[in-house]
Amino acid sequence: MKPKTSCVSLKPEGEYCFATAQEAIAAIGSFQQRLNAIARAQKQRGELITDQIYPTEVIAIKPRRTQAPPLILIGGMGPLAGLGGFEQACKRFQNTREIVLFQACSLQNRTSVIQHQTCQSANSSEQQFVTMFAAAVVQAMEYVSSSEKTIHIMVLCNTAHYFLPKVMQRLQYHHPQVLKKLQWFSLVESVVDYLQRQNLQHPLILCTNGTKQGRVYSNPLQKSGIAYTELNDTLQSILMDGIYKGVKSFERDFACQAGENLFREFLKTESKIDCIIAGCSEVPYLLDWLKLTASDSVQQFLTSVEIIDPIKLALASTSKEVRLVA
Repeated sequence: MKPKTSCVSLKPEGEYCFATAQEAIAAIGSFQQRLNAIARAQKQRGELITDQIYPTEVIAIKPRRTQAPPLILIGGMGPLAGLGGFEQACKRFQNTREIVLFQACSLQNRTSVIQHQTCQSANSSEQQFVTMFAAAVVQAMEYVSSSEKTIHIMVLCNTAHYFLPKVMQRLQYHHPQVLKKLQWFSLVESVVDYLQRQNLQHPLILCTNGTKQGRVYSNPLQKSGIAYTELNDTLQSILMDGIYKGVKSFERDFACQAGENLFREFLKTESKIDCIIAGCSEVPYLLDWLKLTASDSVQQFLTSVEIIDPIKLALASTSKEVRLVA
């Protein structure tokens, strides 16, 4: 299916619609290959690979008959993780609901905005991000065909959850009818709820610098009395390289080497871990790769603790909500 094009930065450059979840799942590989090709071309030019080099796109399934409210996924931060979340949703819900993935790749780097809060331009930078983020939500709503009164929505970027209160405030002020229709499902709230229900008390948080500095996970975990562990600055830097120079750049070997170095050093000092929060949507890719390629000690550690995928948990939360409504 050929994409429609648009010259507006936040308007999707491509729109892809599938009649069934099965068709969409079958196409995921081709979407991933295209992202990989964009990254390779960028690298050959000697330029930095960022989320913003990828096109803003909409990928959706629109089954004929649905049994649940439509689901909007705000992705593109990064786009590979967006595709992964969309694939998970398609596999979980099959053809029971309309699913719209809005790949908002043009949004600013979330970590950079959070880290620059001490700068003079912090307010304008955050305001610009919140404005564009809210606009992306409004844009995504336009691709929902269902006449359902309620629309479920998930943001697939953990770091972006830092801005959600202000995004909702902006929607309330400028687009109250849009906000009224949306039911939000938080990755962070889903994780905290799961930890409490499973009595997991010693999570390791693997996240971006922005998520760490913004205390996206640490604040709610602390309020819930859960004794979390975060990486020290040296290991955090290694993780950031694994995320940005590895997974986001489609450099699997680099990502795996970074992950190996991270866990080897971590295991020298830490042992009181009963689970890992994959607090960046690229981290599940890294951990899955390490389970296949890492040294015996790292593989043994990763198989001995529970890996918590926030996207998987949030999707499960929407399932529970659908059953309650039914």
